[in-house]
Amino acid sequence: METKHLKTAEIAARIDTHLKHFEADKRINKTDPKRGSSRFYHAHAWSSGRWVGITYISYQGASNLTKGDAERYLRWLNSGNIGRHYEALKP
Repeated sequence: METKHLKTAEIAARIDTHLKHFEADKRINKTDPKRGSSRFYHAHAWSSGRWVGITYISYQGASNLTKGDAERYLRWLNSGNIGRHYEALKP
């Protein structure tokens, strides 16, 4: 799906949908028995001007992506990949 003509709010909403799915799916969001934590906890994405903010674990803070990086991450997610933005943005 083409992402170039989406506004940052639309990109954030679509990323948010993926993150909510990851958090809800117990096969993806397994609890680490040693730490008692999971990969996604109150995960969400939002837009703020030309930035897309992403939180994977609510108490660990947020990452801010440029629109271009957020588009790239969304394309990666739409291709069936599961993970965090830095995995999608590897060179």
